[in-house]
Amino acid sequence: MHHPSPLRLWRRSASAVAVGLLAVVALAGCSSKAVQTTTPGTDGLTTFTPAGGAEVDKVTWNVFQGEPQTVDPYHAADYTPNMINSNMCENLLQQTPDFQIKPGLAKSFSNPDPLTWVYELRDDVTFWDGKPMTADDVAYSLDRNLVDKTSFSNYLYGNVASVKKSGEHQVTVKLSKPDYLFNEEMASSAGVVVEKAFHEKAGKKFGSPDTGLMCTGPFRFTKWTQGQSISATRYDGYWNKDLKPKVKQIDFTFLTDDNAITSGLLAGQIDGTYNVPTSGVAQLKASSAGKYYVGAAPLETTLVVANPKGALANANVRKALQLAIDWKGIGQTVFGGLGTPSKLQTPPTVYGFAKDELNKLAGTVTSDGTSQIEKAKALLADVPAEVKAKEISLVVPAQAETQQLGVSIKDSADKIGLKFKLNVVPATGYSNYLYDPATRGSTDLLYTQFWPGIPNPLDWLAATAVTGGMFNQSGYSGIDTLFAQARATKDPAQRASVVSQAEKKLLDEMTPMFPGVELRNDVWMNNRISGAPASFDYVYYPWAAHLGGTK
Repeated sequence: MHHPSPLRLWRRSASAVAVGLLAVVALAGCSSKAVQTTTPGTDGLTTFTPAGGAEVDKVTWNVFQGEPQTVDPYHAADYTPNMINSNMCENLLQQTPDFQIKPGLAKSFSNPDPLTWVYELRDDVTFWDGKPMTADDVAYSLDRNLVDKTSFSNYLYGNVASVKKSGEHQVTVKLSKPDYLFNEEMASSAGVVVEKAFHEKAGKKFGSPDTGLMCTGPFRFTKWTQGQSISATRYDGYWNKDLKPKVKQIDFTFLTDDNAITSGLLAGQIDGTYNVPTSGVAQLKASSAGKYYVGAAPLETTLVVANPKGALANANVRKALQLAIDWKGIGQTVFGGLGTPSKLQTPPTVYGFAKDELNKLAGTVTSDGTSQIEKAKALLADVPAEVKAKEISLVVPAQAETQQLGVSIKDSADKIGLKFKLNVVPATGYSNYLYDPATRGSTDLLYTQFWPGIPNPLDWLAATAVTGGMFNQSGYSGIDTLFAQARATKDPAQRASVVSQAEKKLLDEMTPMFPGVELRNDVWMNNRISGAPASFDYVYYPWAAHLGGTK
């Protein structure tokens, strides 16, 4: 049974609603120092903004989703806690801003047989209290995900038989069956490392305002002023000398109102933010007070088929609706030009090891995401009248952009003669439609914005299209066998071939998730600082360690 993976509802216009997640990666060499240049690629996207070279006493950074309930990495999985945690708590492997997976707290790993993963640990890592990171700490940290059924990463440990210290600086994970997704998940919160003694003493208060954390990252938890900010200070004993922070203190504030965020940025009260308010982008881009950047992201706004019955039980109805929706227009107008239509249910930034195979499959999709009304009507021609007469319901949260999205989809359905109802519900209660079958009832479609834990298509499929997946509300089981086969296949090329078969089946059946709009990440910083990666890495990588002063 899958537990909530880290998926979420992206806030760009109002307060956000958490919806769920998954994640990424592995590195060669011990250095996390990436090339800190900002030369955009041919796609016009930036990975690293210009390096900030000077020391800075304090930076104020806003976390757009508001104050978190906890920063416990085992039980917090959303934009705000992850954006803060990623600078404090580290994983065995590390996911980088260019969507690679590299060594982290584990300097190397091996797979001596299909049921064994061995991790060789760094011997120069200390926790913030100065105590060395030991194999006991690492084994304990991983085992929490195995024994704690409420951990967000528990579902990724379904094939784990045991986690044990196997040497002074070595930990061995034994599996019940081969699992070639598990290792890369060590670059997500599934591989987080905390100090055993501190965690045991803190218990359920770990990650709370009063207790805080004890980890190994470049910034240490300092103070949580509830309703105002969380402060983290530079850890001068940080092991990675190539990623030594230049900022002495960073205060994470919790503004959610778009106008207040924009005003705070322009006035210098806030130094930077990710997920720049759409309503303020033009003003901020035009301002001489700072700079705006756009980077790649494994984010997708899409529709989840929630009801296996009703009108959407018919494949031609699903395909017709997908053809009728103007995903290209939605990306331009609803998401301020940051959205690009996806051809497959998994976006290109998550293709990972299957990049060649999935690019080939995506190439067979001729649509550019614009509305194709006549083709959609042709698909509906042979659909029984009683099926077309059934009402299709879509639920979206009451936010400006999600409502625009809903209206656009309803308009598309109306144009091809489908009976369609748009339900707008309070944003604060929207997650109930995703997680509570009683609340959802017979709702046919649900809005979601999804991001994975790692850039790996198996991670994406585990949450969205496999039995038990958090975002497989319809209970679809059509690729279960292919997924299990791919997960157990060691050879990447063979695994990619199986994943491509699964993706083609999803595309042909247009369920349980529509290909939607792949989003871009954006960031704005005032002229006082620079260095934050522009790509979407802030939920799993110590991005703030790149910040520095410009003077």
